Amino acid sequence: MSFGAHRPMSVLTWLATPVLFTASVLGLIGLGGMLLDADWRVALSSALFGPAAAVTVLLAGFVEWRTVRCRWCLGLGYPAVVFVAGLLLGDVTLSSPVALALGIPALTVLGVLMRRERNRVIPIA
Repeated sequence: MSFGAHRPMSVLTWLATPVLFTASVLGLIGLGGMLLDADWRVALSSALFGPAAAVTVLLAGFVEWRTVRCRWCLGLGYPAVVFVAGLLLGDVTLSSPVALALGIPALTVLGVLMRRERNRVIPIA
């Protein structure tokens, strides 16, 4: 069931989505740590990269792919790379201020991209 006009997403926006999603969540966790004055560090883990990979898989259906081969290779390969990156970076931790410093620009860029994609004009013919 479709609730609106199908708006194809650009490949560049789709490629940036998991990175921006991960950095935004990292920033929000860092903000929580700073507000609570917690001494824990923010970890890069599969629990952070897994949802980013899931969002990437879900959005792959809205990308305007040039060929079917690109859809299969990138549409399934890139989310797998994102998830594997989470497994490999599982032991990396950041302090809350560093996580917040990474998250604020990412959240801003993610909001700009979402607004730009929403207001994009699609030619009829």
